[in-house]
Amino acid sequence: MSQIEIKAKKVIGDDTKGAVIYYDFGENLEQALDLFDEKVIFSNFRASVKITAQAAMRRYLDAGKSQEEIAELMKSWKPGVALERKSDPVAAFKAKFASMSEADKIKALAELKATLEAGEPEEPEEE
Repeated sequence: MSQIEIKAKKVIGDDTKGAVIYYDFGENLEQALDLFDEKVIFSNFRASVKITAQAAMRRYLDAGKSQEEIAELMKSWKPGVALERKSDPVAAFKAKFASMSEADKIKALAELKATLEAGEPEEPEEE
């Protein structure tokens, strides 16, 4: 028997309510199969990894990736294995900029212009 603690909190009005239960899901797949139906285990696995895939896809959308780029990047995705995260600051800025108000766009451009006029920091020399 391998019970785990499950906690939940909910703000209701001005109060934060909480509950704790202990539930036995088994210690491994074999025990889980003994406790639950195979269909239950697979459907919950599929729901969980779908959410994980959606989170990765949202990060790519935030980074300004296209549908085609996301599809290509997700080809190598495997549940439980972290995807490589490369940051493209220009694409991320473009994606964020597109959703800004006109006033925020003007402010952001002024800040970029001020940074450019102040001069770029020197790149460290490679060894």
